[in-house]
Amino acid sequence: MAKKEAAGLTNKAGIPYGELIRRQRKAKKMKQEELGALVQVKKNAVGAWEAGRSRPDMANVPVICEALGLTLEEFYGITDNADCDSDRFSNDERERLISGYTALNQYNRQVVMRQISVLKEIQEDENKPRKIIKLYMNDLSASAGTGETLEAARGEVAFLFADSRTESADEIVRVNGNSMEPTYSDGDLVLVRHMSSVHPGEIGVFIAGDNGYIKEYRKDGLHSHNPDYARIIFNENEEVHCIGKVLGKVRIEDWSDEESYNNWLEFERKGR
Repeated sequence: MAKKEAAGLTNKAGIPYGELIRRQRKAKKMKQEELGALVQVKKNAVGAWEAGRSRPDMANVPVICEALGLTLEEFYGITDNADCDSDRFSNDERERLISGYTALNQYNRQVVMRQISVLKEIQEDENKPRKIIKLYMNDLSASAGTGETLEAARGEVAFLFADSRTESADEIVRVNGNSMEPTYSDGDLVLVRHMSSVHPGEIGVFIAGDNGYIKEYRKDGLHSHNPDYARIIFNENEEVHCIGKVLGKVRIEDWSDEESYNNWLEFERKGR
């Protein structure tokens, strides 16, 4: 143990870094290759960490902690956070920082500066409110049943948390009818990305005359997922327009709460 401590392979709590990494990685059901890919190192490097032959570069530690669900305090084995409660520097802390930094060679100074940059980005992300986007819940009610008359009015505005799904959508459409069950049920709200066409096997929003439909497109017509409904075939004289592709349901966790919405508005008001 003494040799590991001398080599810097054990944290302040006496836990080998390799043991900590291996334990957390397995708890996450993550392979060494997967962790290596996230940290942008080879599998052999992860293996060397876990075997106690080396320890991660300081610049990689924040990425490792994020991947494994660890805090920096847990990784380094820091249990006393009394000195971390204040953002102000004490004279002693300032002197130790300057003394320690000036004692480093040029390479290690660059490592420290990269570490500081990474930590600043992590801290800024932690303090940044979740992004909120605005979508219309469109009153052009597309039918998931036998079709119904469409209206030209826009619906009410909805505020959702931003992610890859919601940011890809252009509007929200309410499902009417049960022809797309079990995929979509009556009353479901779905995210729709505006597209002039969809590929066979994809679900889209279509308008034919004054009727709107949410159906799966196939080369031989529009298909329902409920076997009680026959496929819809249009003749060559009927104009059928694709409004967009259905990306999926609006989930409960997608909806923004009032506090999150106000925090995001304040964040945007200050110019981010």
